[in-house]
Amino acid sequence: MASQIVISVCHSLYSTAWHDAKCKKKEVKKEDMKAVILAGGFGTRLRPLTFTKPKPMVPLVNKPVIEHVVDYLASHGLDDIVVTTTFLREMVMDHFRYREDVRLSYPTEPYPLGTAGSVKNAGLEEEDEPFVVIQGDNITDMDLRGLIDFHYGAGGLVTIAVTRVEDPWNYGIVQLEGDGRIGRFYEKPAKGKCFSNLASTGIYVVEPKALELVPDGVAFDFAKDLFPLLGDGKMFGYEIEADNFWVDVGQPAGYMKAMEWMLKKANRDVFMGDNVEVNGSGITGPTVIGDNVTVEEGSSVGPNAVLFEDVYIGKNSNLEQCFIGEHTMAEENACIKNAIIGANCELGKDVEVLNGRVWPFVTIPHRSTVDSTIKRFVRFNGNGNGRKAETGSGDLLRTVSDEEAFYFNMRKGGKIVHTGFVAHSLEMFVDILRKVDKRSVNYHCGEGYNDFAAWIRDVFGDEELASEVAGMQWWEPRSKLIRLVQARISELKSRAEAGVDAL
Repeated sequence: MASQIVISVCHSLYSTAWHDAKCKKKEVKKEDMKAVILAGGFGTRLRPLTFTKPKPMVPLVNKPVIEHVVDYLASHGLDDIVVTTTFLREMVMDHFRYREDVRLSYPTEPYPLGTAGSVKNAGLEEEDEPFVVIQGDNITDMDLRGLIDFHYGAGGLVTIAVTRVEDPWNYGIVQLEGDGRIGRFYEKPAKGKCFSNLASTGIYVVEPKALELVPDGVAFDFAKDLFPLLGDGKMFGYEIEADNFWVDVGQPAGYMKAMEWMLKKANRDVFMGDNVEVNGSGITGPTVIGDNVTVEEGSSVGPNAVLFEDVYIGKNSNLEQCFIGEHTMAEENACIKNAIIGANCELGKDVEVLNGRVWPFVTIPHRSTVDSTIKRFVRFNGNGNGRKAETGSGDLLRTVSDEEAFYFNMRKGGKIVHTGFVAHSLEMFVDILRKVDKRSVNYHCGEGYNDFAAWIRDVFGDEELASEVAGMQWWEPRSKLIRLVQARISELKSRAEAGVDAL
């Protein structure tokens, strides 16, 4: 059994690269140069972690990714920062509410405008000086001053920081001429069409004049749309030093790489947040454990384990190469490997999640195995706690998105699997209920929870119907559930035809 270890709690990693740099703050060439953090993406590559947190707010060594980016910019003298963000933007704004060493602004977008479109929407074309653009999921210690100086000397409209990678097909790639001019740029080519291994890092210096090519009010990207429009001699590449660190943490492998790099900079293998309780268990680095986490005795955590805040791990559990979302609870004898578990999940005793992904708010019964992706509907709103549909039959009878749809899962042969049925509306829900395996109905109406009632309440906002469905017992025939929902649908249609509000 792994021996018990004692690890001191540390409030912040003052020895990370850019905290060191803060002590020797670099000044950019122009004091009024601005920076833009592109943080408006939906973080699809990190799902299911980004259903309950926007990608910029996903913790990296117990601090949001975007805070590391802000620290990096501030360490190079860039303290006037525009943040373009849409999804769950209030979380980002609230986090920086009391920060005083930088000026942060958050332009409002009427709808997603793409990377270049969001920058133009923020008014950067009116600036007198060039500005720095950095992706909100970039972690790096590259010399930003060197990039800025190179841009001034080159005289182009855009300078892209580039680096050599082993998988260029995942990036925009460039062909550099002898003077640094970009002769060719291609965004995410097919594997057989990679003419270079020099990849765009997503860090640019941009002249305001370049935004004249960006149409107003239209979704428009730097890489896909603007860069191909720039003629010869207008775009340059700055290759960062080979010993500089850079990684895109918007996908699990990059996240783990950044975590390990930060821990090495701090001369440690394991980082723990506040109020962590580890009882007679072994922790193997690189591993990060969030605030208010409990790991019971006899467990083994790591390597490459990330536990977000308020996670509970029962005794004799084994966690390796995994992410565990906030407020998730795993009972004793859990085995989680090569997996991502979303927030607010409940894993019963003797549960295995192997090479699987589990969406938020999923309950996995005792002695079950997950080795695929188990989806549940996602509730969206500004604070991530649930979306309430507006009243009216148009909402209650609407067709919902893939994220809000109901995924019928079931327990089969000890595994939790997807049945293949997905309901995008209440009418589809009733139709599927008539033919889905009874084991699926039992799974979603388990002891202490009712997924059907939660979906009706949180996605459609029908409290009355949700209450009736929640009152059903798991042993009651599905015909009763079908009658309840069908009656409500008929009522809503009748009211709509009569021109009467649904509620």
